[in-house]
Amino acid sequence: MSSTPALFRIGKNFRFEATRRLDDGTYDGHSFTAEVVLSSPVLTPEGFVVDFGDLAPLKRYIDGALDHQILNEAVKDASNEGIAEHLLGWARNHLPTDVTLVLEEVRVRTGRPRPLPSAAFAAFEASHQLFGLRDGHPCGRLHGHSYVLSVPAAAVPRLGDVPVLLRNHLRSAVHGRIANKVIPGVNPTSENLAQHFSQWLADRAMGATGWGGACVRVSETETSWAEYAGGTA
Repeated sequence: MSSTPALFRIGKNFRFEATRRLDDGTYDGHSFTAEVVLSSPVLTPEGFVVDFGDLAPLKRYIDGALDHQILNEAVKDASNEGIAEHLLGWARNHLPTDVTLVLEEVRVRTGRPRPLPSAAFAAFEASHQLFGLRDGHPCGRLHGHSYVLSVPAAAVPRLGDVPVLLRNHLRSAVHGRIANKVIPGVNPTSENLAQHFSQWLADRAMGATGWGGACVRVSETETSWAEYAGGTA
């Protein structure tokens, strides 16, 4: 049986409003979301796959070139797949090398932002402060988030009562607290929180068949998320 290495994955969503001219001359207007996905088996010293701030040039490009535009005039292929390929190429050519090295894919979908995934089973409010960042970085200040923690829907039945234990744990030990004190000595980025809760679940789900490689997703905001999938031997 082959082993699977542990992996961190993050995603950032960028929304834009646009239309497409169809072959019959009509227009296909939508709200679009471009989701940028990056992955790495290791984190930076600060605890990131990459700092989401490093994706700011891509946001500026989307805002200037695609938002409120006729997409046929901006990209060669105005299908969702074509827009995704265009943005992936732009990112590879314009973002910093340390970002492009871990850039996995760009996904494009239409419609309003999706509600919370059905697999989401825990939400909590907490504060945190990150250290080792550049001067002036907003995350270097104590601040808070409304977090959502989720696991794949397929994993929930195998975990039995563990999700309930986790909700109770979050409510009693994490909700309303400073995350730095919940996980001492670790910069509480979303990536590190996902790894922490993945291990917490694994320690309590030893008998859950197939749990070993399942991932835990932590979302700080409606437009960002981080996952950690523990490896399998």
